Amino acid sequence: MAQRLKSNNLKLFNRNTFPLFTFFVLFLTCLILMGFDYRYGLLKKIKSEFSLATSPINYIINLPVEMYHNTKNIFKTVKLLTKENQILEKKLYDLSIQIQDNKLLKAENFQLREKLNIQKDFGIVGQNAEIVLPNVRNGYSIITIDKGSKDNIKDGAAVINNNGLVGQIINTSRNYSEIRPITSKAFAVPAILDNGKENIILYGNGNSELEIPLFPASSLIEIGDIFVTSGIDKIYPKGIKIGKVSDIKSTKSPKFNYILVKPFFQPTTFSQLTVLEINKND
Repeated sequence: MAQRLKSNNLKLFNRNTFPLFTFFVLFLTCLILMGFDYRYGLLKKIKSEFSLATSPINYIINLPVEMYHNTKNIFKTVKLLTKENQILEKKLYDLSIQIQDNKLLKAENFQLREKLNIQKDFGIVGQNAEIVLPNVRNGYSIITIDKGSKDNIKDGAAVINNNGLVGQIINTSRNYSEIRPITSKAFAVPAILDNGKENIILYGNGNSELEIPLFPASSLIEIGDIFVTSGIDKIYPKGIKIGKVSDIKSTKSPKFNYILVKPFFQPTTFSQLTVLEINKND
């Protein structure tokens, strides 16, 4: 009998029942420890120390995952910013085109109004043209425009713009014409002061101005005075602005002064011209 009890007791700790017994003991121990920890906080310090000890390991373990997510977010942000930047650039480009178009429309409207004013004030008719080359040869000596004989442009016709007198047509082909500007040395135009006094001839000086080599010293003239066409040559209608006096110099003779006149027309600051029709009755 005693031998059988001993045999049964041994069976409780044999190889098959030991793991179950171990689990039961550990589970019971955990419950006891959890109870004491909940009530007395016995394991709080241990948990804190354990957490502190394992935090570097956790950081190292989680670092690749965090780097992946951070890199993914960076690329996503860069892609979003790139797209927004492209949208803003397109809007800016469209806005600049719109502003440029508005400026061109305003310039064209202004030029058309000036042309109508010229036709109304001087009773003249002309053909609009655009400058192709503003200073082709010898500074301002030749100006090429985009209208020719097919547009009824003729040699000898006067050319003006909204600022005043430009020059005269000297050569015409089918599609293009050449203008001798008023600043050319070969150019001369009868002129008067805008107050109606002093009939004189203005000559181009080959640079950017006109000149009066011998102007009577007894005549009253000041810097800023304006010269206009006199109309006596029947080529340039009377009253078209030419330029204003920019300098007055004495000459070897006390009877005369040398006058410089700065033209109102500037070939680099405009694109629209008007070629006047030649009056066959003149």
